[in-house]
Amino acid sequence: MTSDTLPTRAGNAPTIPGSVQRDNDQNRISDNKIAGGDSSQSSNISDRGDSGSSSNPLSTARALVLLQLLSRLLTFGLNQTLLRLASPAVFGTAAIQFDLVCSSTLFLSREGIRNALLRCKEPSPNRGQNEVEPRRAVWERQARALSIVPLQLGLVISSIIITIYLTTSDKVTTSQPTFHLSLALYTLSSLIELSTEPLYIRVHRSDPPRLNVRVQAEGGMAITRAIVTVSCLIVLGESKALLGFAVGQVAGALWLAVRYLREFEWDIGSLVWLQSLQGFSLSYRERRFNSETLSLAIANTGQSFVKHLLTEADRIAVARISPLDDQGGYAVAMNYGSLVARIMFQPLEESLLLHYSSSLSSPSTLPLYTTTIRLSLYLTLLIRSFVPPLYPAIYPLLLPRQYHRTTAPHILKLYLTTYLPLMSLNGVSEAFVTSSADPDEVKTQARWMIASSAVFASSLVGFSQLVPNLYLCGPSGSTKLLNYSREESLVLSSCAAMVVRIIYALRHGYRTFSLRKPSLRVFELLPSLGVWAWTWVAWGLLWLLARTDRWKNGWKGWVELVGSGGALGVISLAGIFYAERRRFQELRRGTKAHKKD
Repeated sequence: MTSDTLPTRAGNAPTIPGSVQRDNDQNRISDNKIAGGDSSQSSNISDRGDSGSSSNPLSTARALVLLQLLSRLLTFGLNQTLLRLASPAVFGTAAIQFDLVCSSTLFLSREGIRNALLRCKEPSPNRGQNEVEPRRAVWERQARALSIVPLQLGLVISSIIITIYLTTSDKVTTSQPTFHLSLALYTLSSLIELSTEPLYIRVHRSDPPRLNVRVQAEGGMAITRAIVTVSCLIVLGESKALLGFAVGQVAGALWLAVRYLREFEWDIGSLVWLQSLQGFSLSYRERRFNSETLSLAIANTGQSFVKHLLTEADRIAVARISPLDDQGGYAVAMNYGSLVARIMFQPLEESLLLHYSSSLSSPSTLPLYTTTIRLSLYLTLLIRSFVPPLYPAIYPLLLPRQYHRTTAPHILKLYLTTYLPLMSLNGVSEAFVTSSADPDEVKTQARWMIASSAVFASSLVGFSQLVPNLYLCGPSGSTKLLNYSREESLVLSSCAAMVVRIIYALRHGYRTFSLRKPSLRVFELLPSLGVWAWTWVAWGLLWLLARTDRWKNGWKGWVELVGSGGALGVISLAGIFYAERRRFQELRRGTKAHKKD
């Protein structure tokens, strides 16, 4: 299902996607150095030698989490207003269908190329100084040329996606007021984002990466999108609510573009074309793209297509089989459920991707890998222990009353308790795969993803067709053993497919580290038994307290239940920190030592 890739989602939900970025305006390489000494223009796509040399995954993750936390706290309040201003049908169209168009355009156009460019390194010169600068200029020009391709792909891919979408949509959907204008604006917003891809690459390939630029660009985009959307819904009214969502999308994309352009001196021309290199006799292939990077980008893009189908399979199916009101309920549950994913998982996955891509051979890579897997499993323990007993008391505060009669309450619970833990483990494990897999391994991963697709399809048939027909016979008659809605069946099928991807990613990690010293030992990935036992105790205490039903009879009982959950949660987090304190200290020392080297 992010990720955006995350396998967090790659799209821009109308509830404002978060993202993240980097900065430091020091140590820029001048254009003389980039262009071989003759150019006077300021152009530094790759303003770095090796970003990994100064990239600390812990500080990166902290900055990205801070961005997500601040932007999400603000947009959470704004989104509460959105849910009450827009009907479930409008919200379903915007958050499921339009956002699916945008996320598909963005992910398929840029993901493979972005990962390839972040992984490629400047070739180490082995010749005289007179040949170093021309070779460096050629290499950086090739990277710049490839970073422009996502916009060109986006024009083609968006046209194909929109054609398919319009020809397969029913009249109930397309007859909504301002539908076609809103769809056009959503598409425009995705193309604006794709046009900034060369600047995104320059930000991340600076030495050190300019984290604050990305923080300001994507954090500002999220906030701008929320504020403009809410304002438009208030001004335009419910009859033109779709247009309000679309205007918010475009406003957010414009903020993103303006912030990046401001950082690079409004170099608009570099977003769409290349300047010629003078003084170099090169073949066309050498002038245009680096063959190794291009090969990796093509392999990644092909694999991204399968990955995206799996990630978005639930939304594709919901958009096809569910009424608009239920699509709105599904979207609300999905957005609430992914709030934690956007705050924690997406920044962590991006930090890991950047670190692994540039520091794969670092001694800190194995400790970082095992620590993130363990933390993901700790999160699973916490979610499974705390959410089920607390959920009945909390969800009425999260979902507006008009959504209570949709499938949103059931989907949200399933999303939190089952999908979210798997998303976490899938994200941190696939970050290593993305950073370390060569083209042959990417092909192997694609085969596993095809198997994952088969598991999704067969699971969907099982959950939606076979399971509802299972009955439990008793003295008073037969009752249905399980009764899942179509939307719940989609979530469970996505979980089953994700398990296949997790198995592959962990297998890849084990095989990769088994060739190193020290090698990976399986027990290093497992949570502490003490924490495991404590979470079961906490679950039992909360379950007994919830069973009294005192929380239904007044605010004092509600505060007692939720407050107890909060206190037990703090104790659990303290226990995890105590159990992992030595690993944290060793990892911190390792990353600092690598940074100095």
